[in-house]
Amino acid sequence: MLFSVYAMASVAAKMEISNGEKNLVVSFIQFMREKVSQSASEEQVSGIELAINALEHAFGIIDVDYAFQASKPLLNVFLEAENGSEMGEYKVPTAGDLLAANNLKEEGNELVKSNKLDEAISKYGEAIKLVRDPVFFCNRAAVYCRLEQFDLAIQDCRTAIALNPKYAKAYARLGLVFSSIPNGFAQSVEAYQQALELDPDNDGYKKNLEVVKEKLQESQSVAANQGNTQSAGFASFLNNPAMIRMTTQIFSDPSIMSEVMGNFTAGNDAPGGLDGLLRAGQQMAERMGELHPEMIEQLRGALGGLGAQVAGAAASQTDGQQEERHDNEGPNESADKK
Repeated sequence: MLFSVYAMASVAAKMEISNGEKNLVVSFIQFMREKVSQSASEEQVSGIELAINALEHAFGIIDVDYAFQASKPLLNVFLEAENGSEMGEYKVPTAGDLLAANNLKEEGNELVKSNKLDEAISKYGEAIKLVRDPVFFCNRAAVYCRLEQFDLAIQDCRTAIALNPKYAKAYARLGLVFSSIPNGFAQSVEAYQQALELDPDNDGYKKNLEVVKEKLQESQSVAANQGNTQSAGFASFLNNPAMIRMTTQIFSDPSIMSEVMGNFTAGNDAPGGLDGLLRAGQQMAERMGELHPEMIEQLRGALGGLGAQVAGAAASQTDGQQEERHDNEGPNESADKK
């Protein structure tokens, strides 16, 4: 769920949102809040509030937007559009429905070949309205993946699997999608392994599984090397003679240590606990930055990204004090054809 929420927020932040779209989201939020007020468990309330916060953030909804009141409740509008059918109701397709849906699928496939991807998605959607065939969801997932709409692709793959848990191609396509997103190789390996359990003789799945396993190992190796590099850099920094001299200077200065310990005890004789320790550490970092600002930059370099966070407080405080003084490759999709 969190992946979906934050993927949605990321996409929404990059697109223009019309007033009509905002009003639609406001109506949906109002629907969710009505459900909460009627009856909901504590866990459901927490989940709904999380979703509401994400929607408000993603679509830039503020208090004044809730002045909009729809002429009809959103659920009524939906049911009217769906001819009064409740969610979960599904009529058994007729022979005509099956034929029409298959034709729509074929039209979608041809549109994919012509690189008319949005039109292909529309055709698959029309086919799904007639027949909830997992193949249609799986084909649409492939198009979403090509459009880099990975969250939608993942959902279509999972829907296909829910409709047919033994559909190997849906697992393989899910593996393909996960291999295309950051930090998705572990899920990709799992999906391809499941596909091979269902179709053990598929050479394409075997090759793709080996590819994503290699990618997973590479990503883990890179992460481990970065950690080792940072640790080695920090050790070298601590053994730097200049660092040793600076530390000795700070700890041998009674005025500095008195100020630091005053922060730790929070002005009384009792130790200040974790808060006091944090205050003391911040004070030490500030004095380090005042006396030797160049060492802060060396600390950043020694620790990389982590160093920037660790040294950031001292550096930002130092900058502020100085200013005050101055102023006052992935798996092959061809193995998983439609």
